[in-house]
Amino acid sequence: MKVTCNRSALCEAAQLAATIAPSRTPKPILLCAKLEADADSNQLTVLATDNEIMVRYLVNQVDVGASGTAVIPADRLTSILRESMEDTLELEMTDSTCQIKGKDSQFHIYGHDPDDFPEIPKAEVEADLEVQAGKLRWMIDMTTFAAARENTRYAINGVFWEQQGKKLRLVATDGRRLAKAELDLKGADKNAEQTVIVPLKTMSVIERVLHDPDEMVKISFSSNQVVVRTALAEVSSNLMQGRFPKYADVIPTDCATKVSLGTSTLLSAVKRVALLTTEHSKGVELDFCPGSLRLASSAPEAGDAEITMALDYEGEAMKIGFNPQYLLEMLRAVESDEVVLELTDGSKPGLFRAGKDFLYVVMPVTV
Repeated sequence: MKVTCNRSALCEAAQLAATIAPSRTPKPILLCAKLEADADSNQLTVLATDNEIMVRYLVNQVDVGASGTAVIPADRLTSILRESMEDTLELEMTDSTCQIKGKDSQFHIYGHDPDDFPEIPKAEVEADLEVQAGKLRWMIDMTTFAAARENTRYAINGVFWEQQGKKLRLVATDGRRLAKAELDLKGADKNAEQTVIVPLKTMSVIERVLHDPDEMVKISFSSNQVVVRTALAEVSSNLMQGRFPKYADVIPTDCATKVSLGTSTLLSAVKRVALLTTEHSKGVELDFCPGSLRLASSAPEAGDAEITMALDYEGEAMKIGFNPQYLLEMLRAVESDEVVLELTDGSKPGLFRAGKDFLYVVMPVTV
């Protein structure tokens, strides 16, 4: 194999491969990226897998001098490409060694036998739906932060995808808060219905290949796998098994108080009042009064904080406590200038809305 390629483009592919490599594995081959060069088509493809997620990534701006295959550690390749200053680099595989040459540099990376690398067949499936990349990325950003990271209920360690006709929903929860984003699908079958649970790691990989916000992304589902295809990348992943909670049951259907809050103003206030919370005193109290909102926190070992912000509010006084981290993660993700908070009372979940396509349910805490 002999290839001259754009360093930045190859680095992007190598970084993606490195994120897929499992943190711990008895199989060193899974820590590698497989580079396939084809002189006939003048294409270089980078492949990676952890035996759960598989990626094929087409690298642009290459000149293939000789066809061939190289299997080399993804992290070492990424480090070299990231630190190199050249616009283009030359890669040549001889026996089991990959040589990377720049104008003033030369590296030799010991590789592995390509026959030991797991087979990653190209997915030959029809797309079940097509979604604009920018909108899919928005849905991922608005939900993944709410998914469980460590939980014995395996199903909530992923993101729930639900298609009902021309509507696509992504839902994530960790049992204490829930985020839901919706999207209207153009051209979808109005009778289509399907639900799957996609692992969090897969969601991150999918987001990384969504470069052009206007590109239409093809998505396919089967009984145990999801496939996402862009012009340059193909991501396939095993689905999570299990039963996702009935999310509709935890979304409040009525409210006693509804108030509009400036996103950036509330974000700043929560960030500041959270400075004096601790691991044992995580709550921030929101005290709504006519014309103002008072945010307060107190921790015996740290101190206390209080911030008052003007508010167009004429309802009855109401207090409710939230984990500030749950508010901050939502407010950082929201793109709209305002969020609407709907409350029943201080002991019931709060419901935040941003536009017509996003809602966020947060359980209250005692402050």
